[in-house]
Order: sequence, then structure tokens, then C-alpha cells
Amino acid sequence: MKFNEASSTLSPLPSVLSHGLVAVSTFGLLSFFCSTSLFLYLTWRLISWHRSSVVKVPTNQFLFLIYNLLFADIQQALAFLLNITALRNNAILVNTPTCFAQGWFVSTGDLASSVFILTIAIHTFFSVVKDYKLPSRTFYCIVVADWVFIYLMAAIGPIMHGKDFYVRAQAWCWINDEFSAERLWLHYFWVFICIFSTIGIYAFVLLWVRRKSRSGEISIHAAHGAAPLMVLYPLIYTICTAPLAAGRIASLAGTDVSLGYFCTAGTLIACNGWLDVLLYASSRADIVFAELPGEETGLETFAFMGKGHNLGTTTTIQAGGGRSRSRLRSSVDGESMIHLQGMGQIEVKGEVSVVTTDAIHPEHGRREKNMSTSHVGADTGSHWNNSSVKSFDS
Repeated sequence: MKFNEASSTLSPLPSVLSHGLVAVSTFGLLSFFCSTSLFLYLTWRLISWHRSSVVKVPTNQFLFLIYNLLFADIQQALAFLLNITALRNNAILVNTPTCFAQGWFVSTGDLASSVFILTIAIHTFFSVVKDYKLPSRTFYCIVVADWVFIYLMAAIGPIMHGKDFYVRAQAWCWINDEFSAERLWLHYFWVFICIFSTIGIYAFVLLWVRRKSRSGEISIHAAHGAAPLMVLYPLIYTICTAPLAAGRIASLAGTDVSLGYFCTAGTLIACNGWLDVLLYASSRADIVFAELPGEETGLETFAFMGKGHNLGTTTTIQAGGGRSRSRLRSSVDGESMIHLQGMGQIEVKGEVSVVTTDAIHPEHGRREKNMSTSHVGADTGSHWNNSSVKSFDS
């Protein structure tokens, strides 16, 4: 196939590309490094948790979505990192493995990043607004379906048009200008669906949180902690993604878009990876960096670096009896996991007092309940004869 001027090999690079692609490649490298580092860290943690956990519990769904988003960001960053080859050769060479690989990773990386950011937004909606968590099997099926859709959209073009599909698209390699319908329906239609849907979902969740805080159903402190993040998530995603998408759509409409614009838009979208790492790792740090992340994904997990929130209840159990005193804490979400180490036969005699403090509605005060019991046990050989205290968060 004979390529038009915008799709053929470009050598040498014009000044605007020789300078502009430096920024695109630099931020692509930064995003690749950050995304890969956190991805490898989470891979190690997930394997460690799976091997060391005595009681097998499902992986936190939000954490797994972040894990997949990082894999998408790695592909996107790799696409723009490959511009280093063009700078080294002082040319964008068509019909080379590097050109095809760059076109492929632009297609998969951009779409995958958009799809998983939308999936995270939908998951946030159900966690915060509906207080609902999908069954694990259904959740994993949706993640697999996301990836099947992403790679199917990227593969249709090369299957139909072969090696002529990914060629130079002005500033770097992507879908041939001749295949404008494929650009729209295999890629940008879905990207724009993800952009507008993500904005709409977070806007709805933000309004819901504010309404609930005014009515006193959730704490004002928690709402103020989560509200800025409801704005940041779609804002950063839109700023990074929309300029390049708008430029490509303008090109499809016949507008002459400059190479300088594509370099600026390419720099922004190349920032997507490191900004995702910074945003999600800092705002949901209690999940991403937890020693043992539970299954909780609701409003109480929103806070920069995991600080500034305190939702849930604190329960204190006090019993008359033995001389030993022990204190334990457990991260609870849906199901409690309490690890008892080095404790013998646990026996409680006399009166047990349970005091619960509601952190969401502290005005409700402390609720106390007395119970009488003779034995609570695990077979280990030691007894509680004096008063002891157990505290844990729920």
C-alpha cells in the first residue's frame, strides 16, 4: 500500500518533533518506571499474602482494579517511551517492528487505561452509594471481560488490514490516516464514552456524599476528606486524555492539527501513569500499602496517605477473671480476621462487658452490654483468672 505524506516515513525529524518528542519520551519513561515499580511491588505483596495467609480471604477488589490499571498504564507508557527510537534514528520509520509495537501499545494502553478508570469509578459508586460488593467470581469475570474487549478492539484492525494498519500517524506510529472509521469505532468512541461516564459517576457520588453529610447520615469529616478526591480522579484523567483524543477527532473532521499540538497532548497523556500512581497510592494508601488489606472499599478508605479518617466502630470487651492482659487489633471489612498468637486455652469466667463507640455518629455515645459466660475457648492451656481487656476496630 502506498502511504500518504502524513503516514509515510519521516526523515529527518523536523525541529518541532526533535524537541517535542523529548518531553513525550521523558514523561513516558517516568510513567513506565513508576507504574512498573508499583506493579511489581503489588505483585510481590499479593503473592506473599496468598502464601502466608492461614485463612484464605478474597483479594480487596479495589486493590485488584488498581493492579490492572497499573498494567494498562505500563502499556501506555511503553508506547510513548518508544519515541526514544525515533529520536535516536532522527526518523519515524514505517513498516518496522518498533512502529507496529508502538501503534499496538498506543491502542491497548490508551483504551485499557480508560476502561479501568471507568471500572474503578463504577466500583466506587457501588461501594459508596449502594454499599454493595460484587461476588468474587462475578468481579473477576468482569475484569477478564474488560481485557478481552480491549485486546479485541486492538486486534481487529491488524487482522483486517495487516501491517499497513499501524504506520506513522503524524507525530508517532498509530492507526493509518486512511482508516478513519477504525480510529473512531475501535478506539476513540470508547475513550469518549469512558471520559463522560467517569465524570458523570464521580459527580453523582460527590453530590450523594454531600447530601448525606448534610443530613447527618455520614460524618462531615469523612465527606470533607473524600470530596476533593471525587474531583481529582476525573479531573486528572480528563486533563491527561482529552486533549489528544480531541486532536485526533479534529483530524478526522479535516482540521489541520499541528505537530506541536500533538507533542503537547502526547506529553499530557504520557503523564497518565505516574499521576495514577501518585493519586491512587496516596489517596487509598490504606488499601495499597496495608500489611493485610481487608475487603473494605467504601468511603472510609478515602484519605491522602491513609490519614484523616476514622469510620466504623470501636468495640471493647472487658471480662473479669485472670491475671493476663492482652490487646489485639484487626482490620475488618465484611468479615473479621483476628489473629491469636501465643495464647492458650482462653477461658472467661464471670461478667463480660461490651462497650461500642460509633465513630461515624459519636453523638450516639457508648453502648454497653453485660453478659455472663463460663467458657470461651481455644485449646491452648492457659486461663484468664483476673480482668483482661480486648479491643478491636470494626
